[in-house]
Amino acid sequence: MKSLRITFVLPVTNNLPTGGFKIVYQYANELVQRGHTVTICFTYSARPEVYRLLNYAGKIKHRLFPRFKNHYRVTWFKIDPRIRLIFDVINRNELPNADAVIATSAPTATFVAHLKKEKGRKYYLIQNSETWWYDDEDELNNTYRLGLINMAISQELVEKVYRVSGVKPVYLPDFYNNREFFVSNNVENRSNTVALLNHTQASKRTKFGMDVLKDVKKLVPDLKVELFGAYPIETKLPNYFSYTYQATPAQLRDEVFGKAKVYLLPSVLEGWGLTGIEAMASGAALVASRIGGIEDYANDENSLLVAPDDHEGFVSAVTELLKNNSKRISLSTKALSLLPLYSIEASVDKLEKVLETMF
Repeated sequence: MKSLRITFVLPVTNNLPTGGFKIVYQYANELVQRGHTVTICFTYSARPEVYRLLNYAGKIKHRLFPRFKNHYRVTWFKIDPRIRLIFDVINRNELPNADAVIATSAPTATFVAHLKKEKGRKYYLIQNSETWWYDDEDELNNTYRLGLINMAISQELVEKVYRVSGVKPVYLPDFYNNREFFVSNNVENRSNTVALLNHTQASKRTKFGMDVLKDVKKLVPDLKVELFGAYPIETKLPNYFSYTYQATPAQLRDEVFGKAKVYLLPSVLEGWGLTGIEAMASGAALVASRIGGIEDYANDENSLLVAPDDHEGFVSAVTELLKNNSKRISLSTKALSLLPLYSIEASVDKLEKVLETMF
């Protein structure tokens, strides 16, 4: 296809490991390697319009007192130097003219909807049901009705957006990077270790997962837990927990997922559940909530899926896989055989075709 000028719009300037940002960075890297011109714009603030006065005051302060240089960096992910990064965008005119501009969150969809046509044909990459931005879910639903070309990362999101907007969005599944996540430690000979994400977002249910593992410890005395996340730990951890703060992909592959027999993913809301497939690719068996998004790649043949609020069901599933190596290895083997369906190359191929059909 011909070379395109593509702009991604992210909801806020930050330098924290975040799944949605990571997907955008990976798309950007792959697209620029294929000859496209790519810009990533970080908005100054993603607050909804209900906070207009606070946001306006913050913008004035930002202009008068610019942030330190270190703020304008992404150090946790290697972004291709050919990609242009524009931080703390306030005015829509700060975006470059382009062929395509892609909103990547609900607030950025509203931002993109008001861009001039010179900024590019407007797309909306819907990565989750982002209810946390709004007091009223209908405000979120309105972002699906803005007239952008909607692209949803899971079948559950496809159906929700179709139901709300009346227009079926493009199914653009997420992916994992097989150059970063693969089996580096033998699957068969792992110790009784479980990996778990630490996250401040309530829907990720870190505390629920920790409570499950405390009960597993009673049944599996030599249990060890590899906790990881982008945020500092605010409570004292039990002595059988280790914490990797802002882990690199290599650390996740080798020292977290790569050590674990099991990855516990107890979320009640996931757009796709990127860490789940990265853990599977690293050889860990998945125990997860039976919810949309996760079910795009996890099923009863390659994982143990549990009703979200079934505490005892999670305890039983994790314990079973720690004690039953044959079952665990069978699930892991099946998962590894299906992972080629979810490659970054396949998703970028599809994104290119979506963009190409509009020109």
